[in-house]
Amino acid sequence: MTCKNPLTLIKIGSNVLTTPSRLLDLNTLRELVKQISLLHALYDGQVLVVSSGAILSGAERLQITPTTVQEKQAAAAVGQILLMQEYAAMFEKKGIQIAQVLLTKQSLIERDSQQHIRNTIDTLLKHGVIPIINENDTVATEELDTRFGDNDQLSVHVSALLNVKQMIVLTDIDGLFHKNPKIHADAVLIKDIPVLNDQYLGMADHSKSSGGSGGMNSKLLAARQAQLKGIDVYICNGKTPGIIQKTLMDRTDGTHIHALQINR
Repeated sequence: MTCKNPLTLIKIGSNVLTTPSRLLDLNTLRELVKQISLLHALYDGQVLVVSSGAILSGAERLQITPTTVQEKQAAAAVGQILLMQEYAAMFEKKGIQIAQVLLTKQSLIERDSQQHIRNTIDTLLKHGVIPIINENDTVATEELDTRFGDNDQLSVHVSALLNVKQMIVLTDIDGLFHKNPKIHADAVLIKDIPVLNDQYLGMADHSKSSGGSGGMNSKLLAARQAQLKGIDVYICNGKTPGIIQKTLMDRTDGTHIHALQINR
């Protein structure tokens, strides 16, 4: 690590927060809140969270399987409140205040908006508040080219804007394998990637995850952008107990994509 308290972003994917019956996994969420709270104390509050799960939560409450843009936006509108309520209650038990930050692609492109985002999040961090960030799915649509498409891309843009030093991407597998481990029993985990080139990208499973909008290919494309911006990226299994602390102590079975040494 390059400094005592590096600003760290934790990205939590939808599949991490999903039970086999497609419900919000409160047990995993509670475990991750515990780990993030420990990191928050260790890093003097230098922690951000990008969390999926709003559409999942809303769909569960509305008892629908959203397929149209309108249904997904409606589920997000309902689910964002429910998800934040869970986060707020769990972090409150740890003595930590959270804040909801909803962003759009446009807000991270426009220079004036970028400065407002920096100022707001910097102020929250100075007061010990954990910003929980998500894309504003109720107003952002692919048809208007206002969506990132998934929270992997959102995480990279936020990390670059705020000078994040390390990004932990939590998914439902242990990291990048040389072939799909859900199909091939002999798949080998790749633990270290000094330079993320096309050879590694070719190993990714291009199919999207069942509960989220991305997949390993999406994560690697985002990681390559982050690597070029001097950000360390760790891709690991969010359902593994203590995974965040294990990752930062280099004791995990995840994939570490090393930051390139450049002037930021």
